[in-house]
Amino acid sequence: MSRIAYLLASVLLVMQTAGGVEVFMSTRDSLTFADNLTLVVMDVEPGAGAGEGVVWLELRDGRGHLKSSVLRAGESFVYEERGEGLNLTIARIYAGGEKDLVDLELVSGEVVRGPVQRPPNGTDGNRDRDGPTGDSSFLNWGLAAVLALILVAWVYFGARQKGRRR
Repeated sequence: MSRIAYLLASVLLVMQTAGGVEVFMSTRDSLTFADNLTLVVMDVEPGAGAGEGVVWLELRDGRGHLKSSVLRAGESFVYEERGEGLNLTIARIYAGGEKDLVDLELVSGEVVRGPVQRPPNGTDGNRDRDGPTGDSSFLNWGLAAVLALILVAWVYFGARQKGRRR
């Protein structure tokens, strides 16, 4: 029985650390979620050392501003006022020659439209890029189902072998 408890603890640990979809965005990029929610990267400021940068995120809907936060790597942006909500973590902040990037890990939230670069000061904005679509938690549910199936098979075949030894 202690083997089962150990395996179950291992499965839960893997499920807990399984990440969501990663999205790389730059200043003025936007990501549209279900329930008419749009996340906009207002500014990315990389720091001098690892983990010292900050990113300014703003969440909007059709009527205007809903939430705004300035976050460091490892911090989370959570909005649970509507639908299934939105939960993402700032994985890393990168300094670049032309653009600074932020690596966002979507923990929950359904992406309707991928990252879109907003044009600076009214220039031609025909630079849409396709990004992840669909429910970002699908991979986590698939992983959980596979691990549960492996656990059930291991318990079943382990019990059968114990019955043969006696």
